[in-house]
Amino acid sequence: MFKILAKIFNPKKLGESIISGVDKAILTNEEKIDYMQKMLTLYEPYKLAQRILAILFSSVFLLIHLLTSIAHFIYVLRDLDTEKVVSLYSYNNDSLGMIVLMVVSFYFAGGVLEGTVKRLKQPK
Repeated sequence: MFKILAKIFNPKKLGESIISGVDKAILTNEEKIDYMQKMLTLYEPYKLAQRILAILFSSVFLLIHLLTSIAHFIYVLRDLDTEKVVSLYSYNNDSLGMIVLMVVSFYFAGGVLEGTVKRLKQPK
């Protein structure tokens, strides 16, 4: 039992571990850059998922609006009742509008919030 306590409370190892802990707690600029580079490589799948979601939902939303606009134009040219086409606009906005808004804000808000936090952290 004393051997285990001697290993735990060995002054040489205790001093080395304290120095190592203090060294790891204080980051130099080079270490910060290294950690940021590691973080960016870990962040890449997240950015890819953001892009895929933004492209998929936005393209479907815009394609439906484009097709509805073409149909609306044709209905107006033929003097037909445009009420059904207008209801497609509102249906598209109600069903996909909020999702597209959230995905696009999810895509752009990450960079905006990160930039804002960095500016607020900088001393004036």
